[in-house]
Amino acid sequence: MAPAAQSPDALLRRVELRVGRRLDGLLQGERRGRRPGPGGDHTLTRVYQPGDDVRWLDWPLSARAGEPMVRVPELEPVLTAWALLDASPSMAFGTVGRTKLDLAREVMAGIGLVLRRRGDRLGIAVTSTGGLDLLRSPRGDRRGLIAALGAIQHRPEGGSGRTDLAKAVTALGRIARHRGLVAILSDFPLSPALEQALGVLGRKQEIVAIELRDPRERSLPSVGPLSLRDVETGRAVLVDTADPKFVARFRAVNDAADNRRAEILRRVGARHVILSTDGDWVLPLARELGRPPRLRSKAA
Repeated sequence: MAPAAQSPDALLRRVELRVGRRLDGLLQGERRGRRPGPGGDHTLTRVYQPGDDVRWLDWPLSARAGEPMVRVPELEPVLTAWALLDASPSMAFGTVGRTKLDLAREVMAGIGLVLRRRGDRLGIAVTSTGGLDLLRSPRGDRRGLIAALGAIQHRPEGGSGRTDLAKAVTALGRIARHRGLVAILSDFPLSPALEQALGVLGRKQEIVAIELRDPRERSLPSVGPLSLRDVETGRAVLVDTADPKFVARFRAVNDAADNRRAEILRRVGARHVILSTDGDWVLPLARELGRPPRLRSKAA
């Protein structure tokens, strides 16, 4: 049984202490922040005005002009990012002390921290079966992030059935109209409509596909006959985990699904990050976000 979920404030403090600086440091240079520094790029030179930051003073230029002159740093517009969290029954699975949903909440807290430090905003959407069951408007303050994490933790339980992730992606695309970034945290169940929905979203947004996994989903213990149940459909099946033929078939099915998923995300130009409940998420996420954006395939 998974341990009780941490309170939103405790979760955020833990993420700040453990990974906040690591992730932020690894992402430096991804884009210019809104808070100017003394060594930033400049686009405007003018006479000093009361209230200007003294760090903007250009002393050589002031000496030549005979009056105080400043170089005003260029500020980028606020980045509005969205995080779409898949809260379907399959995300409640976990065998190493935390579920995929627990991991997703921690990752979302880390993303929100980095955006807040840069002066950007994060909006949060949650889906259980395909609709947007929870929607929090983009905010850039700590209180807003804590409230969003708390709303996720205390959301009503979703219904049964397969998650229509494609439908949720399409719905979020209608809300996230301005160009920015969309992080999708899910185990990405495959469906015929998923590639099309991601392709449409990717025309306006940079997509970060954060795939959550648990080690038991791809490696079963050899314990003989075992009854397995699909947590979303309720369908049960009896398998022999000691049968080499079953083990080989189980591995082949998983490998084929993983390859198909990776190919779909590559074609739509999404950044693809694979995180596991038994591993660290900071370095894999930071490495992927630190790479240049992927190009969409011509076939997308």
